[in-house]
Amino acid sequence: MAERLDPEEQQALEWEGSSGIEGDESGRSTGGGPSKKSPSFSSSMVRDHILIRILSSLILAIVLFMTLAVLTIFGTFIEQGRDASYYMTTYGPKWGPWIVGLKIDNIYHSWYYTTFLALLCVNALACVYRRFPVTIRSLFRERISVSPEFLKKQREYSEISVPRSRMATSDLTAVVQSRLESRRYKVAIEQDGKDIAIYAHKGVLGRIGSHVAHLSVIVILAGGLLGSLTGFRLFGTFYVHSTTFIPQGGWDLRVNKFWITHYKNGMVKAYFSDVDILKDGKVLKHKVVAVNHPLSFDGLRFYQASFGEAPDRLDKADILVVDKVKKKFLGRFSLAWDTPQAIPGTPYTLKMVRYVSDFAFDPKTGSVFTQSEKPKNPAVQLEVSENGKVIGSPWYFYKFPQVQVLKNVPEFFIFGGYHAPFYTGLELAKDPGVPIVWTGSFLLVGGLFLSSFIFHRKIWMRIRTRGEGVQVMAGGFGHKDKIGFGREFESLVSEIRSDLLPPDEPSPLPERGLGTPSLSRGV
Repeated sequence: MAERLDPEEQQALEWEGSSGIEGDESGRSTGGGPSKKSPSFSSSMVRDHILIRILSSLILAIVLFMTLAVLTIFGTFIEQGRDASYYMTTYGPKWGPWIVGLKIDNIYHSWYYTTFLALLCVNALACVYRRFPVTIRSLFRERISVSPEFLKKQREYSEISVPRSRMATSDLTAVVQSRLESRRYKVAIEQDGKDIAIYAHKGVLGRIGSHVAHLSVIVILAGGLLGSLTGFRLFGTFYVHSTTFIPQGGWDLRVNKFWITHYKNGMVKAYFSDVDILKDGKVLKHKVVAVNHPLSFDGLRFYQASFGEAPDRLDKADILVVDKVKKKFLGRFSLAWDTPQAIPGTPYTLKMVRYVSDFAFDPKTGSVFTQSEKPKNPAVQLEVSENGKVIGSPWYFYKFPQVQVLKNVPEFFIFGGYHAPFYTGLELAKDPGVPIVWTGSFLLVGGLFLSSFIFHRKIWMRIRTRGEGVQVMAGGFGHKDKIGFGREFESLVSEIRSDLLPPDEPSPLPERGLGTPSLSRGV
């Protein structure tokens, strides 16, 4: 009983350069497997080297993908490109130094992220190097004539016996060729002694789909590495009506307007920044920047990254004045930023000079700083003048109005409200690898399409004259969708049988000694 070729045996045959068989010196077929060759140094030995096997392994690819995914998560949730002080105040003294020290604040340009990208690129290259030559040889150096033993070992196998009086061998060959070509098979025929050998295949592009996908990964990684090594990403906060010089471009960025849209339930729907690119006072480009709609100019891109309330300035502060002697409310005043304002009915003038959103005091340095950008403990510093003379610059707290530093002043000044301006957070990026990444992405989609929807299928046939009959032996396999190929093979054999043997004419018994029925699946 003939044993079928399993996938590893079939692959071994292809590694020899053909899915057919080897012959002796005279070219006659001798068996159904690869020939035994004397050991010699060859490219196949290099491809099978332990180092190449490790570098091309699927396990290594999975480990690298998972590692890069974890690092990318850090880069997504931790803002990139901010000053070290931002991470110290936002994440505290426990985690801030770690984030800065491990380069998580600029993770996409860190040495370890670049190293993992390079290793993944090497993995894909090794995989292509190891497998692509085998596929090419299998596609373009296929043997047409194979032995009966090889045919019987194929995943799908059938035989048809036809009386010689039924039709000439040439006509039979034409029928088989016509049926194969009707199913879009590319057919090759050659004479092998008294026998006729037929080889048919289709879906060649399906075999190279996986290699195109691997090459696309290499292209994408190459683009990513180019961007990592030569590009940059910086984050900045910009206020409305402010103009900021961008040294990377040699021009200014002006924010004209910032606004937010909301859903009916009050949740933020979208936010926009109306900006201009200026040089020497001339507008070079105008754009409303939104999420996924960046401003592109001179090789640089501005992405809408975030927004928030200013942690270090106010548009206006509401100050309540109370006569603590008479316990009388004197009024509520709106104090503009850095603008002196006299308090009617008193000799005092107030000027707002500083604001922090989350007040903190360092006793070692005697300095005030904000612990975070969130208004957890907002405080404002007022410069208090009496008859034109500064008498103090105390801090007033929104949540602790009872804290009053100026004891000799007969009035209470209460920080009763504030209006902080919104800032727009824009990410400045230069990434020359983006076009390369897009090219690789299109290649990836194409490779996946070829690999998923086009299947390479091979069929060998051998037409042999035996006594008063002609025997058609057919065998083949599909690299993917084996069930679908099995159905197609059965249908093809059935059609050929119907063409060769009308329904009212029984198939002759096979010649004694052949040991096969007139129409059967392989044993």
